[in-house]
Amino acid sequence: MTNETSPLRLEAIGEGLTRASPETVEHRFRLLVQSVVDYAIYMLDPDGYINLWSSGAQQIKGYASEEVLGRHFSMFYTEEDRRRGMPERALSIARSEGRYNDEAWRVRRDGTRFRALVAIDAIRDDDGRLIGFAKVTRDITKRWEALSRLEASERRFRLFAEGALEYAICMLDAEGGILDWNDGAQRMLGYAGDDVLGKPVACLFHEGDQAAGIPAGMLRKASEQGSCEDERHLPRKHGERFLARITMRALRDKNGMLHGFAYLIRDVSEQRATEDALEATREQLLQAQKLDALGRLTGGVAHDFNNILQAIYGSLDVATLQLQRGDTAKAEHHVESAMRSVDRARHLTQRLLAFARRQPLIPQPLDLNRHVAAMADLLERTVGSRVSVRIDLAPMPLWILCDVTQLETALLNLAINGRDAMPNGGCLRISTSGGVGRGTEAQEIRLTVEDDGIGMSHDMVARAFEPFFTTKPQGQGTGLGLSMIQGFMQQLRGKVTLHSVPGEGTRVVLHFQACRPPAA
Repeated sequence: MTNETSPLRLEAIGEGLTRASPETVEHRFRLLVQSVVDYAIYMLDPDGYINLWSSGAQQIKGYASEEVLGRHFSMFYTEEDRRRGMPERALSIARSEGRYNDEAWRVRRDGTRFRALVAIDAIRDDDGRLIGFAKVTRDITKRWEALSRLEASERRFRLFAEGALEYAICMLDAEGGILDWNDGAQRMLGYAGDDVLGKPVACLFHEGDQAAGIPAGMLRKASEQGSCEDERHLPRKHGERFLARITMRALRDKNGMLHGFAYLIRDVSEQRATEDALEATREQLLQAQKLDALGRLTGGVAHDFNNILQAIYGSLDVATLQLQRGDTAKAEHHVESAMRSVDRARHLTQRLLAFARRQPLIPQPLDLNRHVAAMADLLERTVGSRVSVRIDLAPMPLWILCDVTQLETALLNLAINGRDAMPNGGCLRISTSGGVGRGTEAQEIRLTVEDDGIGMSHDMVARAFEPFFTTKPQGQGTGLGLSMIQGFMQQLRGKVTLHSVPGEGTRVVLHFQACRPPAA
């Protein structure tokens, strides 16, 4: 049930007024005015004083008729409008032009303001003399507030779109035609709004993508899935191409009706170049870290090679003496001993060359136990005689997908860190184990390196994986070892954990994902 008077009802009352007596007409007119409660309808005399007041006026403005009859209608205006002479101006316009319309703030009896749609009509008798004014006011506060919110939202969006100069923001219609174009789009692509508005979005793609149907495919995918993202080379106005990250999002109302698309472009050329440069730098840092570790090995390796050469020389010297005496059997024994020393030297050289050479990450299935065991001699020479190396391997093969050189680099760096943490000697423990992860996670393989050195504080542990952070004296460490190991493990979708207590040592665990052993 609504309070508004229907057009049919007004028409019926109007027809009745034309056939009734003057007294009946006046009575029915009053009934008509009093029945309209959504509008404030009241009459003014030629000077603007109120002489008729409707129930709708009382409902909207809050005054009973006895409170307003005989008072000037300016009482409903705001103080600032009265100072500006707005009531007098309204009557003057209505008097001269016959009608005055306005939208402004008005004041209720309780002092609150409301947004009003106002109409004032001049009333004249048959001789054209002004006998008063009919004034109609409607409360449109809710509609005005809704429009104000919409305008504010549109204004904020416009400020956002125009201020986002690093993005080309375009609004498309439901067929993909360009409706709007921000300053960022003009700055990025070189086209002014007049150059592209009304044209299909395909005009922003190069001819090869147009021929392949890329624009239409993106529109279709965004319409079906809600959004579509891609990276493509787009042309600027003068022909230069750049790498762009494109996002196209369908715009639908709450009923699901498609109204168009938001089309965003970001120039990622510099970002991609920076990422490539960072990757190259990372590779250089990794190589530098390996060479740094190799440099630390030099002293111990030189000592080992000297021992091996002495063994070879001694064996060959004795074999020469035996041959001079004609004892070939004993000579062969010493020659075989020399050959075994040569094999040891060749094996050590191969390990060093494999460690030092520069090559890309090539993950392959390998048995962690076998590779850790193969490094035992190298690790013992690396840590020196003050530190004992204890290796505890799992009883079964542990197959992981890993790069051999990176694994050896990581293990050697951890061994060096453990040695440096035990300046007075100690034990370096290296162990492997396998376990099943939580739920449906893949089986986890662990490589643990522990020392009983000086350990690290909680703050040091928190920063241990930061690049260039080191606890060693200046010139004795790059601070890249653990950072490189962390990056290496992340590439393999694994992780590295560190636990350390001051005075009790440090434990580093590399967590690998298990893989199937290669076919025989």
